[in-house]
Amino acid sequence: MEWAIATCALGGTLEEKLLAIAKAGFRAVEIFEEDLAGFRGTPRELKALAEDLGLRIVALQPLRDYEAMPEPHRGRNLDRAQRWFDLMEALGVELTYVCSNTSPLALDDPEQAAEDLFALAEAAAQRGLRVGYEALAWGRHVRDWPQAWEIVRRADHPHLGLVLDSFHSFVRQNPLEPIAQLPGGKIFLVQLSDAPNLLMDPLALSRHHRAMPGQGDWPVETFLQKVLATGYRGPVSLEIFNEWFRAAPPEQVAQDGLRALKHLFDRLGLLLPPLPAGSAVQGVDFLELAAEEEDLAELKDLLQALGFGLEARHPALDLFLYRAGEARLLLRLPPEEEGTREFPSVQGVGLRVGKAAPLGARARELGLSLLPRPEEGLGFPAVAGVGHTRLYLVDSLVQGAYRLDPLEKGGEEEALAVDHFTNVVPRWELYSWLLIYKALFGFQVDPAVEVFDPYGMFYSRSVRSPDGRVRIPVNTSEGIGTAVSRFLRSLGHAGIQHVAFRTQDLVAFAERAFQRGFRPLRIPASYYHALAARHGLAPEVVDLLATHQLLYDRSPEGGEFLQLYTPTFRGRFFFEVVERQGGYEAYGAANTAVRLQAQAYELASG
Repeated sequence: MEWAIATCALGGTLEEKLLAIAKAGFRAVEIFEEDLAGFRGTPRELKALAEDLGLRIVALQPLRDYEAMPEPHRGRNLDRAQRWFDLMEALGVELTYVCSNTSPLALDDPEQAAEDLFALAEAAAQRGLRVGYEALAWGRHVRDWPQAWEIVRRADHPHLGLVLDSFHSFVRQNPLEPIAQLPGGKIFLVQLSDAPNLLMDPLALSRHHRAMPGQGDWPVETFLQKVLATGYRGPVSLEIFNEWFRAAPPEQVAQDGLRALKHLFDRLGLLLPPLPAGSAVQGVDFLELAAEEEDLAELKDLLQALGFGLEARHPALDLFLYRAGEARLLLRLPPEEEGTREFPSVQGVGLRVGKAAPLGARARELGLSLLPRPEEGLGFPAVAGVGHTRLYLVDSLVQGAYRLDPLEKGGEEEALAVDHFTNVVPRWELYSWLLIYKALFGFQVDPAVEVFDPYGMFYSRSVRSPDGRVRIPVNTSEGIGTAVSRFLRSLGHAGIQHVAFRTQDLVAFAERAFQRGFRPLRIPASYYHALAARHGLAPEVVDLLATHQLLYDRSPEGGEFLQLYTPTFRGRFFFEVVERQGGYEAYGAANTAVRLQAQAYELASG
């Protein structure tokens, strides 16, 4: 089965798009009319360029506002179509398609629509061409594929068929089961796209939020299963409209597209050879931090205030292992060749897995970069994570693999565990990482969260392992002054901004941490007045929370969540300690705007 992608999915010139599509591994492409119109050469030169890149043009699209028009528009449309067919012949493409009419002049007349499409198909047949008909979710009269199919069936021409698009089916909540009853030979093209579950006008959702299969919330796999049950074996194409994709490097979007199709077809058992099975992620083994010499002492003081004890160090390298219960932090000085701009920062995460090798093989097949395994120091295989971070695949004991010498412990050690860590990314990378975490590790995606940053909008999608041991909010924002934007400018790329640890009793932890010299992020006093009104908390409870600068949230089921934040370290990252009670599973989204405001005050005060 041939995989294709429409040029409207990528940004750049048409030449840049085609090159990126070919480099990603696609061998077929749909040409969008606007891209053709902006091409510097002739249609024949475009055909030659595509052939040179090993790409077959499977469709020129779309032919708009054609069927069921009143005169004189109806008479002009066939002449317009002949000019369109001239373009198709010059491009060497056999298929085009008509999108259901959106013109306010269009007539609600299925019989005339069928007659118009029959005449168009007859003209196409004279040139050896074919025409598809697609129901747009915002069409004037035809909005659902069953309506479009009835018109195609009524026209009954061998050169006229149906174009099925998953987006239009899902956004209109069309039934999926009847798709399997369609004759596969009358389906001329299948287009796939996904989207998040957002309450939005279909046209706005289509233009701004379409995504690759697996990057959204819709059951694209089920849709394709029903299509294939018809016997259809023609091209499967990705048609994505999303301004964030068009602002991204076209190579990355094309790679995401191929990765999405590999994951989708593998889940259906249709990818040959199949992707390596991988290995389940069992938890977070460690976080890797790096800091320059001038920051190291202060960072060590912060870790000790949080209850981390120095457990081991490398005999030859500036590498230290700190532990607090199950939570481990590897702290290192960066090698001189790494430069200084990226430090201090969270450099990587060690994910505990059953076997690292199958996951590495799966990553390679999904087009991800595996980092070289050094002979000394950080010895685990690693996948390139967000920005310049590393996702280490840990299938052995940290201390033994890192060849660290144990040290005699001193001071108090807290019983902490890693609760979650956040990825902060540009908006377009959000979609990429949702897909990577799903395709590589089999993670699940939580519903979208949107909150106000003092200087813009904050948007988050969280992924988690099926057993909930690994949780990763993936955060982005809009606005040049937001906390996310400041972080991205400071680091120069995406990265890990925030690590949260879990304790059984956060109030007791806060009291002990204060005795060790810990000073928390200062929360505005008005928060606690609002908190009492929001949740009806007793005055003594609110006073206790305010004393320790704790944030509070409650789920509809009655679960409770407490949060304690550190100030941001050098503007790069911060830590959080949380307590979960009563099955609370979220991240305190109701407090995010308050935390962002507190961090904005922190920044303003220097």
